[in-house]
Amino acid sequence: MRDRAPLWAWGSVALSLLSFTFSLLGFNLTAIAFAASMAASLVVISLTLTARKKAHTELERSEQRYRHLFSRMPIAFHQLDASRLVVLFRKLRREGVEDLGPYFDSHPEFLRTCMDALSFQEANERAVQMFGGGVSGYVGPSMAETWKERPDTFRRAMESRYGGETNFEEETQMVTWDGRVVDVLFTTARVGPINDLEISLVGTIDISQRVRAQQKLQQVRAEFAHAARVSMLGELTASIAHEVNQPLAAIATSGAAGLRWLNRPTPDIVEIRKTIENIVVDAQRAANIVARVHGMASRKAPEQASLSFDEIIREALLFLRHEMESRSVSILHQPDPSAPQVLGDRTQLQQVIVNLAINAVQALTQAGYGDRRIVISTITQDAATLCCSVEDNGPGIAAEHLDRLFESFFTTKDNGMGMGLPICRSIVEAHGGRIGAEGHGANGGARFWFTLPLSPGSSRTHQADRDALV
Repeated sequence: MRDRAPLWAWGSVALSLLSFTFSLLGFNLTAIAFAASMAASLVVISLTLTARKKAHTELERSEQRYRHLFSRMPIAFHQLDASRLVVLFRKLRREGVEDLGPYFDSHPEFLRTCMDALSFQEANERAVQMFGGGVSGYVGPSMAETWKERPDTFRRAMESRYGGETNFEEETQMVTWDGRVVDVLFTTARVGPINDLEISLVGTIDISQRVRAQQKLQQVRAEFAHAARVSMLGELTASIAHEVNQPLAAIATSGAAGLRWLNRPTPDIVEIRKTIENIVVDAQRAANIVARVHGMASRKAPEQASLSFDEIIREALLFLRHEMESRSVSILHQPDPSAPQVLGDRTQLQQVIVNLAINAVQALTQAGYGDRRIVISTITQDAATLCCSVEDNGPGIAAEHLDRLFESFFTTKDNGMGMGLPICRSIVEAHGGRIGAEGHGANGGARFWFTLPLSPGSSRTHQADRDALV
């Protein structure tokens, strides 16, 4: 309208001049006014029709652009009819429901109701290729079957929508029309006013290849970690043999003593019973040692469980006890008695402790220090994180090496392979933690630290109560 303002102005001026001229020439003023009014009306009608035609043309072009984008984008697009879902949400708001999460908890069947309330309206070519079913098959059906593998994602999307968010995105899995399960990046945008979002546009990107690549990478990392554990066990053969030999020697001694008690003219049943009990205890000790070695050497998929990390440290140090004694290294474990549990794989976390401790032992031995000390401590860093540090009193780490410590095949040892620390990093990061190093800690030597997320639902108070009962 602003662009037409000069035209309106010039038209009014022209009509005024025309009226003035006619009046000078003696024409009837009423006729002149009528003619001027008719001319102005024609101008207004012409301008209005032109504006409407232009607006309609622009609307058609805009809709055509949207259609081209919708149909030709290399992303699977679905257009959903959310009108019934809007009615459901309005009803809940009238009932005073402010947060959809607790409502889902108390009314689990409402999740399926929401799925049935959303129906497909349209799909582009890429969606048909990804999900199958043909274009006509997308008109009308609900989303219930699509989300049967991952209803948790649909729930979070509904909570996001109810909370007024116009966008939602998550990596998840969806079920195709022919029953396949596809790994996708799911995104949704709601079209319309914030309180009247009756049309939703859903985009899905197939990330199956990326997920498979990540799984393959995790498998390779697990194989590297397994190879490193087997190599480490090879280095600790003497220590393992010593640990196994102790209960076996005790069993032999108890067995000989039992035979002597039996060979007496009057066998002492009480002493024989004690001897047999000692044999059972030592046999269990030997079995535990073999089980730990088998656990470190076995190739199995990681198993996530809630674990006491200080217990993991104590078990790992059993592997190293003879190694420490033979190299005159004292090791101090400073546990956090009130630390909550962590979520992780026992064998992999033990491997991190053993790797870091062996690195410290080798650094102390290579430096030729007489007083060799290692301190392993744990502390609850915050409400969601546990921190563990392994520190020695050796020569420390040169500043120029700090940035490269966790690179594959980088080593400062004469016979090192440079794989221990990278494996530690991959294990810690796979558990959702971080790992780092300091050149010189409080004891003067190198300090390695790493963090781990606490197990969901675990709390300091709960763990302290459990410890108090022990």
